[in-house]
Amino acid sequence: MKYQSILCATALVLGTVQPATADVNLKLPKNTEVLTVNGKPAVKSGDLVLADGTNQIAFRYAAQYRQQADSVHYLSDALIVRFDASAQTLTLTLPAINSARDAKKFDESPKLTLLNAQDEAVGFTSDKLIKNGIQLGRDFEHEILQYNLSNHPASLNLTMNTATTQQSEAITPILASQPQIRQTSAATSTSLIAPAVIPSATAVNDKAQQITPTTTPSQAEISQMLDYWYKQANDNTKASFKAKINKE
Repeated sequence: MKYQSILCATALVLGTVQPATADVNLKLPKNTEVLTVNGKPAVKSGDLVLADGTNQIAFRYAAQYRQQADSVHYLSDALIVRFDASAQTLTLTLPAINSARDAKKFDESPKLTLLNAQDEAVGFTSDKLIKNGIQLGRDFEHEILQYNLSNHPASLNLTMNTATTQQSEAITPILASQPQIRQTSAATSTSLIAPAVIPSATAVNDKAQQITPTTTPSQAEISQMLDYWYKQANDNTKASFKAKINKE
C-alpha cells in the first residue's frame, strides 16, 4: 500500500511539471464579426484560441452611431489580418466610429493595432477581401480560398495536393505546415481590391432560381443595402417608398 501511494504521488508531481500546450490567445473587440479562421468558417465570433505559428483571420467591423435623429448601422469591408506568434496573448484594437466621417475614414484606410500582453505592437499584415455588387449571401470560405491561392499581401501559403477518386481527379488545397511569409514591421497595413467577375444580365436571369444565399444576412448588412438602393432611386421612387413605409 505504501509503495502504491509513492507511485501515485510521483505520477501526480510529474503531471504537474510537464509543460502545457502553448497556444495563441487572440482577444477581439465585441463589435467584430469573425468570418474565417485560417481559411475555414469561424465557429463563433469573439476571442480565439489559435495554434502557434502563422494565423490568418477575416472579419468585419460593425458599429452604430447617431446622425442627427437617426441611428446609423455601419458594417466595414471584410478585413484580413495575418500574423505570426507563439505562446502569447494578443489583442486586436479598432478605432471608435462615432460619425459618418469616422466610417468613411476607416473604409479608406483601416487602422488596426495588434498588441501583446505588454501593450507592445506586434507585426502583422492586413488587407481587404473585396467583392463587388450585392453583398448578401457571400461565401467567405470560397472567397478566402481564392484569395490565398493568389499572391496577395495577407494570403497564406497554400500547396496543392492531387487526390484521385474512382470518378475524377480533384485538386485539393491544404495549408502548408510551415507557411512562408514575408516579414513585416509592426502595424503594417495594406489595401488591395481583388478582381471580380461580373456576370451578364442573361446569365444572372438563367441561374436566378439556382442561387441560394449560403448565410443569413445580418441587420447591419440589410441596413447597408437598403441605404444603397435608396440612394440609387429617383425622387418618385423615393416618395413611393416613403408612402409605403408610412402606411405600415
